[in-house]
Amino acid sequence: MLDIRGVESPKAAPSAKFFHIQKSGSFMSTSSLEKALQAKQRGWKRRHERYRTDFPAKATVLRDSGYEGLAGRCGDIGHGGMGVVFNAECVKGEVLSLEFSLPPAAEILSVRSIVRYHRGFLHGLEFLGLTDEQQEAIDAFCNQLTPSA
Repeated sequence: MLDIRGVESPKAAPSAKFFHIQKSGSFMSTSSLEKALQAKQRGWKRRHERYRTDFPAKATVLRDSGYEGLAGRCGDIGHGGMGVVFNAECVKGEVLSLEFSLPPAAEILSVRSIVRYHRGFLHGLEFLGLTDEQQEAIDAFCNQLTPSA
């Protein structure tokens, strides 16, 4: 198989239906873990650590057609935001009313958040205007978890 420069790629079988793209002397991978590592190597760093978790979340967003409810699951959370997979896509910059409950507590937190990025149905949300009590509850929950890679 030829790479983007027209050079035979030793890693690919002749019947493979994908291309290796070479940039700066190394082959690029499409794995999300490798992309995260590459971003960190370029000097990008989160302001706050994220922690792996799994719990349901609901959101409401105002669209041209009116309010739309979204169901989702939180995959990671931190002091300043959370990563959520929703059942519909949101656009970067959209403001959401978010509701979730931090396990094992039953108390529902209602917060506003803004979509900072999305890749398909995966969304990175930043919390907006948390009360001191909400921030303390999130921080206490995060302190019980292991930081994500």
